Amino acid sequence: MDSTEKPSAYAKPALYLGAFLISLVGGILFFFAEFGWWQGGYSWSYDFALYGEFVPWFGKVILVLLGLVYLFVAFVSLYKLYPFFKLPKDFENTLEIFAIIAAIAVVGLTVIVAIIFVIMVTDATDWDFGTTFYTGLLGGIVTTVLLWFARKIEPAK
Repeated sequence: MDSTEKPSAYAKPALYLGAFLISLVGGILFFFAEFGWWQGGYSWSYDFALYGEFVPWFGKVILVLLGLVYLFVAFVSLYKLYPFFKLPKDFENTLEIFAIIAAIAVVGLTVIVAIIFVIMVTDATDWDFGTTFYTGLLGGIVTTVLLWFARKIEPAK
């Protein structure tokens, strides 16, 4: 794309819509899906999730925090699409920056939880990462990029 070309008027809303959908689904998945699973014997398998009975309390707290942070990013993305109440422009810009930082934090917290999970399952016979690991890692990266590009596009006149 030539530097003199302007992006489409639909580019900015499309980026916010993508960030909203990814973060909304990601937030919901952190509450209802597993981060990983492991097998402790021949027939016993366990889930590292909010509903997992062998997940330490701090693991559950971090999973709830990840879900809430993702829902915050979804809220800000939705607000940028449809401003349903009036906020001062500087506060709106600050919210958008916080949403980008929150999306980056989702990636960082996902890596921290993954390290905790790997340490926890070192004695397991078999283990693997689950849905919310990939949601946090890949979804957080994509959401960060979408929000960053949406912020860089100047509004259509």
